[in-house]
Amino acid sequence: MEKLTLTHVGNALMLRYVGEITLEITGDLKRRLDAELDGNSVGTVVIDLSDVTFMDSSGIGFLVSVNTRMRSAGRSFYLYRLSKPVEKTLGLVQLLQFFQILADETALAAVCA
Repeated sequence: MEKLTLTHVGNALMLRYVGEITLEITGDLKRRLDAELDGNSVGTVVIDLSDVTFMDSSGIGFLVSVNTRMRSAGRSFYLYRLSKPVEKTLGLVQLLQFFQILADETALAAVCA
C-alpha cells in the first residue's frame, strides 16, 4: 500500500493517505492502523487527508470507527488538513462537528508535542 505513510512523532501516530478512500482500501487501512496500535504506546492518532481526492461511505465509516475506538480508550484522534472533497463529503453527512480537525501545522505541533 504505497499510498499510505505512517510516521511516529512522540506518542502520536500520523497517517497520511494519497488517493481515494473507498471500500477497496478501508480494510487495509484498518489492518495497518491496528498493527501500529497493538503493543505501541500511541496516545494520539492524526490522519492527514490533504491528498484524499474522494471518500465513499466506507471511508466515512472507517474515520467514525477510529474516532470512537480512540476516544473510548482515552486516546486522542484528529483529522488534519481536510481536502476540499473530504470537507464537502463530511459536511454533507453533517460530521464536521463530530471530529476534531486540525487546520494547520501549528495545531498539529500542539497535539503531537
